[in-house]
Amino acid sequence: MVKIQKISEIEPSLGFTEFDILKKYRQSFATSELGRLHSLFPFLALA
Repeated sequence: MVKIQKISEIEPSLGFTEFDILKKYRQSFATSELGRLHSLFPFLALA
């Protein structure tokens, strides 16, 4: 069977600007108000 790779594993080999936008979004999310609330809430403990 063919293994499916995660986007994060193949990201460095692709030259699309969408990945740059995604990286900027993730960085800005961490510093946003919603990102701060997300980091305080224990999602993994609830799963």
